[in-house]
Amino acid sequence: MMRAVAEAMLSLYPKAWRERYGEEVDDLIASRPARVRTVLDLIRGAADAWVHHRRVPGAGALTVPLAAVLVCAGVGLGLLWNPGVRDVASLQGVWAEAASLGPIAGKMRGMAQTWFVMASVIAVLSVAPLLHTCFVAMRRSVHGPLTRMTARRVITTAALLVVPVGLVGQIFASMAFQDAGYPVGPLGEAMVGGFLVPIIMALVLSLPMTAAGAPSLGSSVRGTGQILASAVICNALGWAFVAVLLAMGLEKASWSFLAMVALSALVSVWMGALVARSAIRRGTTVIGLLSPA
Repeated sequence: MMRAVAEAMLSLYPKAWRERYGEEVDDLIASRPARVRTVLDLIRGAADAWVHHRRVPGAGALTVPLAAVLVCAGVGLGLLWNPGVRDVASLQGVWAEAASLGPIAGKMRGMAQTWFVMASVIAVLSVAPLLHTCFVAMRRSVHGPLTRMTARRVITTAALLVVPVGLVGQIFASMAFQDAGYPVGPLGEAMVGGFLVPIIMALVLSLPMTAAGAPSLGSSVRGTGQILASAVICNALGWAFVAVLLAMGLEKASWSFLAMVALSALVSVWMGALVARSAIRRGTTVIGLLSPA
């Protein structure tokens, strides 16, 4: 497990560095026992590689790693939720006004929650075909050593993701369905999934990106991205029903609250779309490597 964590740290390095030294360092990690100090050394080396980016032969313009972009977007969603969207007065006022219009408010709330749940379930299940392909690749000797090694990494990464994905799912369930005492009211319960679904998608993305290390797994990587695109659509539909609820109780909402919700929806949908697009593009690129020149 520690070796898998150490190998994952290589993704923190600039692309030019990985292309030139990644395989050599990967072999070095595989040939020696991996410890906590190994991981810390790799993190320290990644920071140094970014600081001295231009010294790497063939280095191009400095680009922000996808992982860093997704982390910043996820943190942004957290900041928007608390305290920005966690405006108790607006949350409860909007819901009270919407509920006064009849049972349609409850239906809109249920639809928002349903679409967010569907988005999270689709995101998790999107990697099922990829995992099946990796299990098969590990067992069949007809696959090359690169494919088998990559398949093992994907399976190991999946095992490591069980806890964080399960934790985010538990937070989603406790805030949206179990009435755990959060002062967000029915409107907050309806929209909380929109903050957590993109985080689940970002965690899941590590599997197809790991699998992209083997060209033979390219079609499965692209397939995962296409399924993730369905999760993006479900996430957007969930926000659409939240927007209906806001429109129904618009008079009770502060402008700052509306602005934060709108920005949250944009970041949420954009983050999910970035995840799906990245998987599709990486899979397509890897498939292209198999095509004859």
